[in-house]
Amino acid sequence: MIRLFLISFLLIFSASSVEAKKKVTLKKRFKEAHLAIKNSSGQENIERILIDSLSRPTTTKKSKAEGYHICALLQNNLNEGLNMKAYLKQNIDTLKLYQTILKVYGYTLQSDSVDEKKKFENKNIRLRSLHRENLLGGGIYNLRKNNWEEAFKYFDMFLKTHTTDLDSVLGRVSYWATVCGMNANSAEKVLKHVDQAVSLSKKEDRPALLEYKARSYIQLGDSVSWLKLIEESVDTYPGYNYFFLNLMDYYMRHGQIERGLLRTDSLLRTDADRAVYWFALSMFALEQNDYEKCISMSEECLLREPNNIDGLYNKGISLLNLALTETNAAKRRQYYRRALEPMEKVRELSPDNIQRWGNPLYRIYLNLNMGGKFEEIDALLDKIQKNDTQSNSPVHVPNTGKEVGTTYKRLGSS
Repeated sequence: MIRLFLISFLLIFSASSVEAKKKVTLKKRFKEAHLAIKNSSGQENIERILIDSLSRPTTTKKSKAEGYHICALLQNNLNEGLNMKAYLKQNIDTLKLYQTILKVYGYTLQSDSVDEKKKFENKNIRLRSLHRENLLGGGIYNLRKNNWEEAFKYFDMFLKTHTTDLDSVLGRVSYWATVCGMNANSAEKVLKHVDQAVSLSKKEDRPALLEYKARSYIQLGDSVSWLKLIEESVDTYPGYNYFFLNLMDYYMRHGQIERGLLRTDSLLRTDADRAVYWFALSMFALEQNDYEKCISMSEECLLREPNNIDGLYNKGISLLNLALTETNAAKRRQYYRRALEPMEKVRELSPDNIQRWGNPLYRIYLNLNMGGKFEEIDALLDKIQKNDTQSNSPVHVPNTGKEVGTTYKRLGSS
């Protein structure tokens, strides 16, 4: 029994000694950190040591609150040194200068999160306030260099810690944060601040922000939220084509032609001069094999926007389809002649998109016996035959910003 008591006593004593040693060591580290700040030397080295100590599971919240505050002081001291060099017109690493500010904010927030007695709260607030404007400057600096991920960190931190700013400031920063998230291809970053950006930004900036939000839903596979957003936005921002074209494309892909026609007709009653609405009607008509109506709707579109590639394309394709089903040789040739002008215009407006106009022009030139032009187009198609067999390729909906393209009717053989 005496032996068992001695073993238990030694174990407790040893554990207490180790714990006391750790506390003494951390306290010593704090002193070393303050000395590094005083001498402006070795700050980054002692910071690494401190972070290692603070990450131990035995470290108390009280010690962590103080330790993270000291880490913030170390970064603040580094910032002061870099600023002095800049003042003396010495070369400095500007990115590192701004990073010290971001770290000051990060450490003070970590300190606040474990500071149960709020001992360092006011000190942390004062420390952050020293760098408020430069935190925003760091975001703008990275934004101008297209460092989207890095710029987002600064804007995100600003929005976390400066909620009492004027709406104009918060709106601008949340807008920048959302743009950074979009350019960084991060749906999570876009969705984090986009609602605030929409509510506080200028009216003319809101549709683009909502487009970013919609694209983020697609990236995350949230089709329900995407559809709800574009349905609402079509009515709110009728002049912004992204929402309308995507909604019409959705109706097309899901066989909801009548619903699409009703929606387009209602929009036309409010604004009959928008070419894109007439294009949508031509698209639905083409889907229903109503080529005459497609031509008529395309011409309405082109009356309002003569160089509308989509309207030109639909008109040309419908005329070709009529030619392919016409048994009278003279009438068939007439359809080919009528298709020539809009399809050549499509080529003129999109010269690099051979997959779009190559096959249609091939058939037109062939059936109109236009030898020189036929040989030219034949040579062009031969060049890309390795990648795609053009004679069997479907004709696709033009790239008008939609998430998913819709396949038009396949042209038959001539």
